[in-house]
Amino acid sequence: MKYIDSNIFAYAFYNNEHQHACQQAIRDGGVTNTINLIEAFHIIELQTSRDLAIRAIKGLLKSNIAIIDADINVLFEAVKKAEKYKKLKILDLLHYVTAKSHDCNFILSYDKDFDALEIQRLEP
Repeated sequence: MKYIDSNIFAYAFYNNEHQHACQQAIRDGGVTNTINLIEAFHIIELQTSRDLAIRAIKGLLKSNIAIIDADINVLFEAVKKAEKYKKLKILDLLHYVTAKSHDCNFILSYDKDFDALEIQRLEP
């Protein structure tokens, strides 16, 4: 199973060099969390428009992506790991904990901050 980061979702919805690969990655399915959808909405809105961001997230909610709620338990585990993984921002720790707790084999992302973790980072 793959965990899909927000930049993959965002790149899929506006013209850029990664668009087609990211669209295919989404079609292939995977796991993400609610925080990633919020981040993707923000990026898409900045790059294009609010209307496209709304349509994009609505489409993702209907897709074959498993969307995990980032609840208090995920936050607790992320905060526990903050001392060990000092280079990761708290949002990235939330993603890492979600991926790890759902037995993901890799994190699909262009964010190199995920390098050198127990879960391998791959780009589409």
